[in-house]
Amino acid sequence: MAIEVKGLTFRYANKEEPALRNVNLRIEEGETVLLAGRSGSGKSTLIKAINGLIPNRYEGQYEGEVKVLGTIVKGASLSHLSRLVGTVMQEVGKQLVLPNVEDDVAFGPCNLCFQREEVRARVESSLRSVNALHLRERDVNELSGGEKQRVAIAGILALDPPIILMDEPLANLDSEGVRLVQEQMRMMKERGKTLVIAEHRTEEVLDVGVDRIIFMEKGKIMREVREERELKDLFGVIKIPSRVLIGECKGFEVRRERRELGPISIKIEGVSFDYDGKEALKDVNLEIREGERVALLGNNGAGKSTLAKLILGILKPKRGRVLVYGMDTREKEVYELANYVGLVFQDPFSMLFAKSVEEELSYGPRNLGVRSDELRERVNEASAKCGLDHLLKHSPFATSYGEKKRISVASILTMRPKILILDEPTAGQDYASYTQFMDFIMGLFGTVKTLIIITHDTDLAIEYTDRTVILSNGRIIADGPTKSVLADENYLKAGKIRETSLIEVGKRITGGEMVLSLREILESCS
Repeated sequence: MAIEVKGLTFRYANKEEPALRNVNLRIEEGETVLLAGRSGSGKSTLIKAINGLIPNRYEGQYEGEVKVLGTIVKGASLSHLSRLVGTVMQEVGKQLVLPNVEDDVAFGPCNLCFQREEVRARVESSLRSVNALHLRERDVNELSGGEKQRVAIAGILALDPPIILMDEPLANLDSEGVRLVQEQMRMMKERGKTLVIAEHRTEEVLDVGVDRIIFMEKGKIMREVREERELKDLFGVIKIPSRVLIGECKGFEVRRERRELGPISIKIEGVSFDYDGKEALKDVNLEIREGERVALLGNNGAGKSTLAKLILGILKPKRGRVLVYGMDTREKEVYELANYVGLVFQDPFSMLFAKSVEEELSYGPRNLGVRSDELRERVNEASAKCGLDHLLKHSPFATSYGEKKRISVASILTMRPKILILDEPTAGQDYASYTQFMDFIMGLFGTVKTLIIITHDTDLAIEYTDRTVILSNGRIIADGPTKSVLADENYLKAGKIRETSLIEVGKRITGGEMVLSLREILESCS
């Protein structure tokens, strides 16, 4: 037996409610198990209990027993447990401890006192297996999120433990990063490793193939199933592959909608940009109007974030020009564009700093010189739109993750920008929170005249945008209606964008003509 959990209950110190409640679980050697459930359901806590961080490092009330390959976890040394269990953490940045990639991968084997030649061989083998041998001399702080994920996996492979735990390994990866991690999962399965994967992006893990799916809720194991079709009634709670939800659908009538568009809000003319000679954008031309909801798709390094910063005025083009409502960003300071364009970062912690939510919402317009009476009006208006009235006097850091996301949006809305740019708005969120947040954002459309969503999530683009722009190597390779662009295999291949089951189902229904949102499919095919 690889993993055996008996009657496990755990409550973190200073928390009132247990994170795990009487969990019983047995996992055979060589099994691949998917842990699914909302954020806060206990998945990450269960992983920490299996790898020994609970109770050996985290303080709290612990009842029950956990064994890994016959070793009782409680009281076992972490050096011994590290030979049995390897963990790829949710925040890989915290897992990389040395500045050089090669040194970081060697860290584990060196600490287990392997011979130098053995360490060298393990480092080379593990980096090669994750297609990261070319990164061996790089500084880990200069790597992309996907590259850091590969280095973290290499560090685990260098230890070669029989059990591997993965906590949200796909959360922040682009399509190419997902493909590479999926390859590693398949390789681990072929080598007979025991895999336990906690992940919100269930479809991508199911595509690898799992032996069991465990659904958790409020610290309990609520259900264990072996077939993905048995998840159908959990639709809306976790993300279910569209192929599971939709059977046969005949006679679908393709509807083409036209949205009335307003004046040009953004015009990009022949823009190129480089970072110290490294090309980020080359000869980009783009025109966006009021009334458009635009998805910017592309893998890491494609130029999406650079383009957003150019629109915001943080960066200035090396060649060409960016016009925001006719204003040349080269001639304007960032604060002068704040009333026209706002950017909400992926991580709300990158934006929040004030002592109270009210101060957070007031900061931007106050620095723009807005009078106190109008300032109060803007704060009240934004807090009402974002459902934050009851939190105005609270610290933004004492709120839930979903509330922090809404506070970040409200802090931009108080500056009343006409253009709102969202950077990976749903990364790392469970499906219920994902849909709730995006429905909230769609409710702002009208107050916000132009919406731009930077994302790796093609399903998000299909559900919530009308137009998709695909970037690759700093160039626009596709631009058009979302339904048509994402149905084109050539565009997906050129942008290295994964074809999800939602794309597959939509194309099957429409004879390959277009993709459809899940809502459209369910309404028409129920």
